[in-house]
Amino acid sequence: MTNNRKNPYLTASVLTPIGIIVILLFYYISSLELGGIIKNDLPSSSFFPFLIFVLGIIAASVLLIEAILEVKKDIKENKIVEQEIDETRETRDENGRIILDPKYKPFLITLLTVLFIVMFKYLGYVLTAPLYIFGFQVIYDDKLEKFGKKAIVALIVTLLVYVLYVGCFKILFPEVWS
Repeated sequence: MTNNRKNPYLTASVLTPIGIIVILLFYYISSLELGGIIKNDLPSSSFFPFLIFVLGIIAASVLLIEAILEVKKDIKENKIVEQEIDETRETRDENGRIILDPKYKPFLITLLTVLFIVMFKYLGYVLTAPLYIFGFQVIYDDKLEKFGKKAIVALIVTLLVYVLYVGCFKILFPEVWS
């Protein structure tokens, strides 16, 4: 058994906004391929990704600053003491099944989102969106069960987002197989 010291800033409340910022940067850089945000004095297909980027960066930055200030406050008030970690410890549920340690979830969501953005270009919305939503549910499910229900939810959400974009906003997804 090896003992290490745990960094109090390596928590989900700090790492999640950092992951969101990384995702948003990657998302915005990918959206630059669509061209400028305004064409012919009207919002273009890259306007919505730009809007998401700006609002998301502001929100994630606020969350990050609040989380860092909270950790600093807890350290100052001695609520957080460096803790020893047993590296051989496994996280298990009441039935003895191994479950995902919550501290890894922000990283896995960030990785999943980057994969979604990269694969979207090659596979299109219809294939990548349900896989992304399904993966998101699996990562945040502590019990890892009801995969059929997760698949159905992923398909319904994919369909609703598609109808919202195409039907309401008249924004067409890029054609992959043209």
